[in-house]
Amino acid sequence: MILKYEIALGALLASAFWLFAAILAGAPSIVVLKDFAGPVATVFAASVAGWVAYTLGRAQVAVAERTWQTSNEKIVLDLFDKRLATFEDIRGVIGEAVREGKVTDDLYNRYCRAIDRVPYFFGEEVQDYLESIRLHLIELQHAQSAIEYEQGAERQKMVVKRSEHFMAVARFYIKSPPLFAAYMKAHQKA
Repeated sequence: MILKYEIALGALLASAFWLFAAILAGAPSIVVLKDFAGPVATVFAASVAGWVAYTLGRAQVAVAERTWQTSNEKIVLDLFDKRLATFEDIRGVIGEAVREGKVTDDLYNRYCRAIDRVPYFFGEEVQDYLESIRLHLIELQHAQSAIEYEQGAERQKMVVKRSEHFMAVARFYIKSPPLFAAYMKAHQKA
C-alpha cells in the first residue's frame, strides 16, 4: 500500500522535473514560468512537509496512547493479582476453619494477617464483612472451648452458639463472591 505522503513526494518530484525540462527547452513563456515556478514550488513543498509532519505527529500520538493503555493494563493486572492473592489467603483460612470445625490460635492469627491488606485493595463493604467473620471466628473459638468445660444446659447453649457462629463463617462461600466480584472482574476481554 502506497502511503499518501509518498504520493505527494512523487508529485513534488514530477513537478520539479517538468519545471526543469521547461527551463531547458527554452519555452517562449519561460520568463513567466520562472517567476511563477519559484513561489509555487515553495508553497507546494511547504504544504507537503506540513502534511508529512502532521501525519507523523498523529502516528506518534497513537503510539503514546497505546503505550499508556499497555501500562494501564499492566497496573490493572498487578492489582488483580494482589487482590486475588489476598482473597485466596482469606479463603484458605476459612476453608480450614470449616473443614476442622474449630478455630485454633494459629488459624485466627493467620486470618488476621490475611485481612491486614484488605483496606488497601477492597472497599468498606468487604472490610466490614471480613470484620464480622473475624468476630464469628472469635465466638466460634470461645464456644468450642466452653463446650469442653460446661455441663448440662450451659453446654447445650454453647453448642447452639457454636453452631450459629460456624454457619456464619461457612456462609463465606455464599456471601463473599458478590462482595469480591466487583473488585476482581476483568474490565476488558483478553
